[in-house]
Amino acid sequence: MDEQKITDSKKYQQEIAEQYKKRVSKFSSKEIMEVLRVLGITGVEQELIQEAVAGNMNATYLTPSLVIKINKDKGVCKYLANKIVSDKLFGQYPVVKVRDYDFFEKTNYEILIMERASGTLLLDDIFELSDKSQIDLFTQVLAVVKQLFAIGFDKFGPVGSEVGLLPIYAELLASEFGRHLRAIREQKLCDEKDIEKVEKYFLENVGIFNDEKPVFIHTDLHMGNILHEGNRLTAIIDFDSALQAPKTRTLVSLLGYIDNPAQFVEGTKDFQKYKGKSFYHFLPALREGLSDVFNDRLLLKKLNMYGVSIGMMWIAGNWSSDWNKEMIRNIVDNELADSEEKLRQSYFGKILGY
Repeated sequence: MDEQKITDSKKYQQEIAEQYKKRVSKFSSKEIMEVLRVLGITGVEQELIQEAVAGNMNATYLTPSLVIKINKDKGVCKYLANKIVSDKLFGQYPVVKVRDYDFFEKTNYEILIMERASGTLLLDDIFELSDKSQIDLFTQVLAVVKQLFAIGFDKFGPVGSEVGLLPIYAELLASEFGRHLRAIREQKLCDEKDIEKVEKYFLENVGIFNDEKPVFIHTDLHMGNILHEGNRLTAIIDFDSALQAPKTRTLVSLLGYIDNPAQFVEGTKDFQKYKGKSFYHFLPALREGLSDVFNDRLLLKKLNMYGVSIGMMWIAGNWSSDWNKEMIRNIVDNELADSEEKLRQSYFGKILGY
């Protein structure tokens, strides 16, 4: 969905930066030191604790050797997915190493303590690398993605959640979609006629997800969550928003990364560096590395449905009134694909060159 005109504006970027400040919880270094003390973690100097500010949706703090994530909402399990990945894959594959995790048992928080991985954040230096080096790293990321697929589940929903999971993916998507629409209607964020058009389209087509199997999906894979040393991947990080979902769901962030990496750094100092950039030279590696996913005969339709659902989710989050208007227009005008030709002209259809 082409929302570039709005998101490229200085006004929008400032608005998103302010939203981050309002929505991300803050913790003092004193609070963090007390949590570390309770967990028995020593050797951390309070004055060296720094807030990670590169567009983080969750409260994240850094020391020279640790990454610390804190959540004070008992109703939301944000970080357990990181521990699951660490327990399953660390030592064999380049993923985060979790040192400690607590969910309101020893502490008054959900707390995740990880060891800092070696290497440089790809976000900082990707344009200093040759296309070949970029593709080499992307291929290594895909190798980890396939290992994540090997972590299976029996229900769909957020990784680490004990509530709201459903055995049929179409039912989960319909439930989530209904929740987004209720929020949009309650806040009067879109014209009711547009909401009804999107609702009708989504509910008529969501049945394509009836026969799916849930695997571990990193939903936020991009240059900001990849660490490397030269051509070697050292770690994939930030599994906070991981899902128990079909394999096709992993393509949403990967194709977004290829088409418009700037979307992952909106409201941050890095936006101008990525504005207007793309990584279409990754597409052949993606098709080859995840060939089984691309063999799905309904792939484009599923991607289209993901896009519609996620678009309505972002509108419901109400990050920007101007962006809300642009997004609903893009969905109604370009994504309600009632023909094969319209589907080929949808957002994901254009990226994949259908």
